[in-house]
Amino acid sequence: MNRINKLLHYTFSFTKFLFLPSCLILSVFTANGQNSLETTKDVVYSVYFTANTGIRSNENNQQLLRQIVEASKKEDSSSLVIIGNLVPEEGYPNKDDGREQTQAYLKENLLSHIEDFKGRVIFTPGVNEWQKDAPDNIDDLESFLQDNSRGKFWPNDGCPIEGEDLSDDVYLIMVDSQWYIEDWDDHPYINNKCDFKTRAQFREEFDDELEDNQNKTILVAVHHPVLTQTKLGFFEKIIGARTQSVRNPQLQELMGTLETLASQYTDVIFLSGNDRNLQFVQDDGIEQIISGVTEDIEKARPEKEDGHFAAYDLGYGKMNIFNDGSSNVELFKVTPTGTRQIFSTQITRERPKLEDVSWPEQKMGPTAISSVYTEKETDKDWLYKAIWGEHYRPLYSEKFEFPVLYLDTVKGGLEVLGAGGGHQSRTLDFKDEDDHEYTLRALKKSAIRFLQSTVITTHYIEDLLDNTVAERYVKDFYTTAFPYGTFPAGRLMDAVNIYHPNSELYYVPKQEALGIHNLEHGNELYMFEAHVGGENKDLDIFGNADDILNTADLFLEIRETKDVYVDEDMFIRARLLDMLMGDWDRHSGQYEWAEFEQENGKKKYVPIAKDRDQVFSKYDGLALAFLKLGFPQFRAMQTFDEMIEQPKWFNIAGYPMDKAFIRNADWEDWKEQVEYIQENITDEVIEEAFAVLPEGIEKDAYVAEIKSKLKARRGNMEQIAREYYEHLEEFDVFIGTDEDDDFLITRKPNGITSIQLKGEDNEILAEKTYNSDITREVWVYGLDGDDKFRIEGDGNSLVPLKILGGEENDIYDFQNKRRAKLYDYKSKKNTIKTPGARKMLVDSYDINNYDPVKKKIRQYTFMPSGNYNSDQGFSLGVSNTYTIKGLVRNPFTARHNITSRYYFATKGFDVGYTGEFAHIFYKWNLGIDAYYSNPKYVINFFGIGNDTEYDPDENSKDYNRVRIEQWRFAPSLIYRKNDMVSFTFKPMVESFKIAYDEGGYISEVFSPENDVFESQVYAGGEVNYNYYNKNNPAFPSQGMELDLTAGYRSNIDGGINKFGYVNPILSIDYPLHPSGLAAIATKVGGTAIIGDNYEFYHGATLGGGDKNSLRAYRNERFNGKYAFFQNIDLRSGIVRFKTNFIPMAIGLSAGFDYGRVWEENDNSDQWHTNYGGSIFINTFRAFTGNLGYYVGDEGGRLNFTFNFEF
Repeated sequence: MNRINKLLHYTFSFTKFLFLPSCLILSVFTANGQNSLETTKDVVYSVYFTANTGIRSNENNQQLLRQIVEASKKEDSSSLVIIGNLVPEEGYPNKDDGREQTQAYLKENLLSHIEDFKGRVIFTPGVNEWQKDAPDNIDDLESFLQDNSRGKFWPNDGCPIEGEDLSDDVYLIMVDSQWYIEDWDDHPYINNKCDFKTRAQFREEFDDELEDNQNKTILVAVHHPVLTQTKLGFFEKIIGARTQSVRNPQLQELMGTLETLASQYTDVIFLSGNDRNLQFVQDDGIEQIISGVTEDIEKARPEKEDGHFAAYDLGYGKMNIFNDGSSNVELFKVTPTGTRQIFSTQITRERPKLEDVSWPEQKMGPTAISSVYTEKETDKDWLYKAIWGEHYRPLYSEKFEFPVLYLDTVKGGLEVLGAGGGHQSRTLDFKDEDDHEYTLRALKKSAIRFLQSTVITTHYIEDLLDNTVAERYVKDFYTTAFPYGTFPAGRLMDAVNIYHPNSELYYVPKQEALGIHNLEHGNELYMFEAHVGGENKDLDIFGNADDILNTADLFLEIRETKDVYVDEDMFIRARLLDMLMGDWDRHSGQYEWAEFEQENGKKKYVPIAKDRDQVFSKYDGLALAFLKLGFPQFRAMQTFDEMIEQPKWFNIAGYPMDKAFIRNADWEDWKEQVEYIQENITDEVIEEAFAVLPEGIEKDAYVAEIKSKLKARRGNMEQIAREYYEHLEEFDVFIGTDEDDDFLITRKPNGITSIQLKGEDNEILAEKTYNSDITREVWVYGLDGDDKFRIEGDGNSLVPLKILGGEENDIYDFQNKRRAKLYDYKSKKNTIKTPGARKMLVDSYDINNYDPVKKKIRQYTFMPSGNYNSDQGFSLGVSNTYTIKGLVRNPFTARHNITSRYYFATKGFDVGYTGEFAHIFYKWNLGIDAYYSNPKYVINFFGIGNDTEYDPDENSKDYNRVRIEQWRFAPSLIYRKNDMVSFTFKPMVESFKIAYDEGGYISEVFSPENDVFESQVYAGGEVNYNYYNKNNPAFPSQGMELDLTAGYRSNIDGGINKFGYVNPILSIDYPLHPSGLAAIATKVGGTAIIGDNYEFYHGATLGGGDKNSLRAYRNERFNGKYAFFQNIDLRSGIVRFKTNFIPMAIGLSAGFDYGRVWEENDNSDQWHTNYGGSIFINTFRAFTGNLGYYVGDEGGRLNFTFNFEF
């Protein structure tokens, strides 16, 4: 249920008030050194591992490999895994670039030394394998190693992930971490042989691998470690600009995600080799073992007492898995005379034993009284209900009578296979004597699992969330769903012949058949259903199919061959039924596909609908209505009623599947299915569907209301379907296959465009006709293969076309070039027959590759805000953002933002517009900045110089306020790279007009006739370079930001003012300990005005404000020609604790600022200082509230910020 997970993430985020990184509370100790363990348990499997064997002329490598082989002779079952850097640093050469030398080196220094290893040999890629023409050369290296040894190279073909059973109880997942952090634009052929084309697909597959093998010991071989205590130098810690730096944001993202996903399972161990040392590290139930020492070494040290270990010795690692499921790790030092164990520790899992589990010997009767939640869990006061809604909350705690299920009698008796479940469901899987599989799914879902897997995805928080308001809130949010809707939904699907798993509702007591799962399951309500998978393909409820595929595999099938197709009529019927029942959460995981082989050799796929959790939902309350303004994703969540409000938002989860699988249907096909549903889901069918509910539920007032609205919505289905059909037709994606495809596009009169995909003998495999009155744009993907695109016909009022060839040599023949543009790789050979055809030839993976979930998006958000500033008082503002995400993004196609704010203390207001348009030149965006403030908008002026006087006790704040009317228009070119670097060039024109205020300080400095009070118009330009790489914006304990701005302004309205300026700012956050317990942060900045002709409002200022230069002083307190300041903070976490609301951490900071301004011939020796501190509160390492107070020579100032300013 990925879609509801994402939406609940935003709901939960809305309730967060208090913030601070939980990383701050890690205790810091010195490790307790090595230990040695003896055990009498039987070893069922052993895994040896090392890395970095590609270092040239390294006798130590050869010695290490020989010692591993010698040790393996004592094993019964074992594997050797070499985790990357199999080849030298220069990579595996091209065929015509000395490849034979590298091959000879590999034979002599690697393969010859491991040929006698007793067991399996597995090679995985690292950094070096990607150095030369990857992934093609990786594919060649794979072939060479497998042809010249017994070893296997995984993942194959330069792809990211592969899984392999090492034994019945041990599973190995191999991850190519370098694939993840590579710049894919540098590899035009990356992923062309892979099932996973995006990083998001890889993350989903890794999660699926963990879930599918959660009852085994899972070893993850990944070159870069998810945990490490390798020592880093100062610049490596702070800058982290190198791709291989542990500070690389993309590597941080990968490792954080892998660790968090693994932390949700009980027995996952990471094996890595990028670091040139031996380590054993533990964190939040995750074990990381590093064995990368060959010739070179990198220093590391254990940082806390938990059995952590580090050594710089040449050596290797070994994992032993025992017969009771536990395991131990051993690290060995290799010397010229042999090997010596230098570390060993046992990894003990709390695996329950059957003798420790009890259940009632006496079976219950045929029925039991129960409810989903207790009355305490659903008891909410009136204010809570007003804000968050009533939902179906009373129904969740109301007790009803349910049939009892004993697993030793149903389906001839079932054998438990193990626990399963997704991001929130709690399930158990079973099989019968015919190997058909079934699933029990608890009606009470896991809120903690949801929060860990979707809200906080980069670090472990499950233990901290148990029994908090955060957990209880998510559990309460689940009451928006009708708790028993799955069961009448099944009868409605039967009425229109939609395949489904035939869910049944039971009370399942604790019982012998549950075995050790009685600890976590039993004595609650479950739905019992057939598992939707290939093992059940012969069941009647799935049509006795030839096979069953998931949606991801169906996407691949459709790509790979022309001989498969989706039964569009049945899929349209299923999607219309989704709308009829109000089931908005229909992402790709909610459908499986029954495969039927046809007489002509083709395969037809028919949808199997499952997981009907969101039918007949009820979303009331003020909070959700407010959230829909700022977060478009929430607009899918609609209360079940007679109509659907905006079907395009309701169907956002299923939209990608609709675009991919409904390829040929027109409105008449949709209308036919509407009529079929209306004819077959009669009033009688609806009554019978809800009659399946246990006695009492079907008579509930909620059920009566649902049935009434369902009947009314049935009558409105043609209108609903038409509105969604037109939304689908507004933008379309027409895809070919990975084979050679032939596209014929015909432009016809009256805005009609037809597209045909042809196969052998001119057979039409897919055809779609578009009308420009409805369709605004069509993307046509050729995918892999040598594709031909021909556009013919004159036509008029043409539908815009974007033609994407994809892989191989594609032929573009545009007889009609109007409103058509082709996109392809610049570095690949293509044939463009039509001179002057509009084209964008760039090596951009994002632009040129097909992603099924990528779609054209137009969304509007509205966000109000309030703020308090001691200089400008209380203010209210709004932000309106309109975002367009089309084919060409960086990271969007266009974004428009309008902001406005009103300041109550001065009656001033300002309004601004920023726009940005992607790839005006490739990788350069066009920016537009416009701004206006009314004449009552204020800034501060205290005079020019470092020693200006100000007494807050004698003068009100108004005394130094200056009213200024401004407008500005500034287009810009913006370059971004890697989410760390941006460069902006901005020409501008702007106007300033100062008001003369009698009695204010401004009137003492300037006479009313001074030209400073005249409107002044400037033209100029500015350049900005920004580098940002900090580990956590909420609490940056490591990293840096460099911001450098330089510009020039000249008065073009008859004045003499013209000047240049430079404004550098550098901020550094440095950890005083790797745990993050304490950090020192500093920001150094300044301004230099070049030239003497400028007004005071263009001067170099210090004090308060956005730059936060002197935190105890008012905004613009000091004004000169030059300015310099430094902020210094010492920040330390004090304690982490679990409140009744959410887990939090509290910390303190002590701060000191100093700075000054200069003017020409300045004799002042005064440096202005302030000191103070803050208390900050953080939750989930995601948000921080920071309340500080700072004192200087002119008194104190209270500051509140979300997160830290530096």
